[in-house]
Amino acid sequence: MERHDAIVIGAGLNGLVAAAYLARAGLDVLVLDRASAPGGIAMPYEIAPGFLLPRYALGSGGLPPRIAADLDLGRHGLRFIRADGGVTCFADGHYVANYRDGVVHRRELARHSRRDADAWTRYRRDMLRAARGLAPLLARPATGPARGLFAGLRARLSLADRLAELAPSGMADMLRLWTLPAAEFLDQYFESPHVKAHLCAAALMGGTLGPFSPMSASRLVWPWLSEAGGAMGGAPDTLMPQGGTAALVAALMTAIRAEGSAIRLEAEVTDILVKDRKVRGVELANGEAIAADVVISGLDVKRSFLSLFRWKDLPAGLVERVGRVRMRGVAAKVNMALDALPEFPGLPEGCPSIGGGLRLAGTIPAMERAFADWRDRIPPRDPLIDVLIPSIADPSLAPPGKHLLSAFVQFVPEELHDGPWTDESRDALRDLVTARLASVSPGIETRILACEVLLPGDIENEIGLTGGDLAYGETTLDQLFANRPFPGAGGAATPLRNFYLCSPSAHPGPFVMGGPGANAAAEVLSTRKGRG
Repeated sequence: MERHDAIVIGAGLNGLVAAAYLARAGLDVLVLDRASAPGGIAMPYEIAPGFLLPRYALGSGGLPPRIAADLDLGRHGLRFIRADGGVTCFADGHYVANYRDGVVHRRELARHSRRDADAWTRYRRDMLRAARGLAPLLARPATGPARGLFAGLRARLSLADRLAELAPSGMADMLRLWTLPAAEFLDQYFESPHVKAHLCAAALMGGTLGPFSPMSASRLVWPWLSEAGGAMGGAPDTLMPQGGTAALVAALMTAIRAEGSAIRLEAEVTDILVKDRKVRGVELANGEAIAADVVISGLDVKRSFLSLFRWKDLPAGLVERVGRVRMRGVAAKVNMALDALPEFPGLPEGCPSIGGGLRLAGTIPAMERAFADWRDRIPPRDPLIDVLIPSIADPSLAPPGKHLLSAFVQFVPEELHDGPWTDESRDALRDLVTARLASVSPGIETRILACEVLLPGDIENEIGLTGGDLAYGETTLDQLFANRPFPGAGGAATPLRNFYLCSPSAHPGPFVMGGPGANAAAEVLSTRKGRG
């Protein structure tokens, strides 16, 4: 029987990151994926000849510098592009742009409110403080199912020590951030409805909370995790891999193969082999069995346990615990190929913020109505739309003179209140998105060469992601940290010996690209070292 030190199920970004770390540490790693191309939700896709974009992901965001440096991805050709952090356009003609330069950004806010421009320094200081307190908690397991009494005590005392380091004022700020609705939290800093909606819209994308939902303020901090500098700076920028996610995936695959490990595509894992309550390897759809010391799953938590194991092999109560994890689709993906660059007459000519993305939003009450529609499974009437035109910053992604458009449509239910999505309701969503785009870019509808709409159900059917939930599980407080993927398992290690999770279903979730993969590799290596 073929044998490896480690098998990684899934060649998504987190699976590739985990494999690259393990291979770099000297382990013989085999990555298996049922698809014909690597990348998972970041899988490169050609929507039309010469137009390359990630089919299921937006395309912005890059690996944290720590992970890119650890894996020496620069040596494998990876480069990043930084752009100003985007612009939000409103139906009444107003807009708010993000700028990395602090002076320019405060000048932008002053167009809406002088008071808000002055408040930005305090807001930025508080976001940086929260992000820097949060970062160490995300860069390691929250607790994990530590094996043995003393290991469990050490894990919990470490977490307690980090919390105890906070000053009383810092603890109060943290509790405020993790309990308040985003709308109420922003009211404490800003007065302009457009400035508040601009910040709130970015925080709501990909989540299952509305602006007036308790705990939604915590989502405001995530864009600040990789931000550096002091309180006098501007807004966080947008980071994109040069060459798109295809370049990121290629660099990770090169790093894995350079260490002598392997990647096999069109190799679907159907069963995980268990003997004496220990995971021993995997079985493929063609009946081939492959042995391994450890198996690491890049699939979501429900697929990992409920689809790959015989339930009788799982510890008592685990099926029920996994079944209670909430996974719900909340966004549709729209991809377009354009025969020319869209024009935005309501924005300053040459506005650099467009390169970092375009968000179409209403007021905060309008966002709450959109959230209520999603909760009631009503077809979107006024959704949030997050748009990226990656070919502005990276012309190599489209033919000369032509462009790509990648969009998330927020608050799109998996299934409608009156039944499944139909061709007519899908077309209505496409027409709604096109009309919203045309409201800020007149004539864009005449420039569309190709367009596709992927609903949560499409995402589930095509890449096996439960519920089409691109967050791999709701990111509410009860499903984060020590409760991710489920209570008592705040890390990559699972109740099954030799079996780990490296997907965003595990801590730290989808907020740190590659973070779950890096944490999984660290836990595997730590366990092997301890046994040694």
